[in-house]
Amino acid sequence: MSLAEEVKRVLLEHPEILAEALLAHPEVVYQALAKLAPWERLATKEDIERLRSEMATKEDLERLRSEVATKEDLEKVRAVMATKEELRSLEERLGKVEKRLDEIDAQLRFLAIRVEALGARWSVVSEEAFREGVREVLREAGFVVEKWLYYDGEGFIYGYPSEVELDVVVRDGITMAVEIASSLKRADLHAVRRKAELYEKATGRKVDRVVVITPYISDRNPPYVKAMAERLGVKIVTPEEAAQKPA
Repeated sequence: MSLAEEVKRVLLEHPEILAEALLAHPEVVYQALAKLAPWERLATKEDIERLRSEMATKEDLERLRSEVATKEDLEKVRAVMATKEELRSLEERLGKVEKRLDEIDAQLRFLAIRVEALGARWSVVSEEAFREGVREVLREAGFVVEKWLYYDGEGFIYGYPSEVELDVVVRDGITMAVEIASSLKRADLHAVRRKAELYEKATGRKVDRVVVITPYISDRNPPYVKAMAERLGVKIVTPEEAAQKPA
């Protein structure tokens, strides 16, 4: 038996000899590992820590998922947003409405001259007769006049329950809330504004314009009343306006 075979037999029968030898000379193990897997290819503790800091955790992924919009989110946004074509169509419709409102305003200014004639007879007719006269003038001009009566049980108009009367005038798809009064006081503006709001709430119909038709403004400062009306979105139609702005 050769020496190599004898050494192999002894190591197989007594492997503890090999363990003692390796413990006594660990550099032999390091040299063998270096040849099998060079140290520069092995990850150190620092490499593992750096890799852990650079990688996303489950919490990072969950936070990212909560911040990123899904297809369903985009569909919801698309459903409530208008397209350019829809906006263009809306602008065209609004333009047509504004044009019709301007035309109707011109007609109302012309009719104000006849309102002045009715006002001149105020001393011999009742207030309701005056209102009916104005309604008739509007009907003759092609306006559809509806008399709206409503019980305001919550006191929205005057602060206490009351019966509300409002003339609703329609022309070419334009709906106007019209207050016909023998004279106009500044306090009347808030009331007619609230009447229009109550009408919209009770009927679900949109009011395009709020108008007060009257022979004159009964106030020590008529320009202030006109400015107040403009601020509230109320148009005042008087004979004076008709003379200043011919149709």
